[in-house]
Amino acid sequence: MPSVAIAPAAPVVGAAGGQVAAKWAALRAALAKLEAKQPPRPVAAPAPAPVCPATVAARHALARAHSAFFDARAVKYALRDDYRTQPGRFAQLRAAIIRCREAQARYRAAAAAFHASPAGTALQAARAKYPRF
Repeated sequence: MPSVAIAPAAPVVGAAGGQVAAKWAALRAALAKLEAKQPPRPVAAPAPAPVCPATVAARHALARAHSAFFDARAVKYALRDDYRTQPGRFAQLRAAIIRCREAQARYRAAAAAFHASPAGTALQAARAKYPRF
């Protein structure tokens, strides 16, 4: 059963119907005057240029390498403050340092690949417009 809120309104009959119709006509006339004062609406923007799949791949590779580097560095810093007297502590620390260096090298390679892509070139051009402090 439909709700009362969405049910169609009953037609107004008699003198009240003429008054309501006159009010609607006056309201429509007022809205037409307001619309005439407003500037025309802008035309919809053109469709954006297609995104280059190579650029997307370079950005994703850079993001993944950055995340891996950040995680490896966090593990290294966490082990740095760990003063347990286990025999394998220094081996863990050395492995964490090696993993961090490898992740940093992968991040550098991904950053170089990104900056060689068209998006990286556009980023460099945009940065060149504004002086650094």
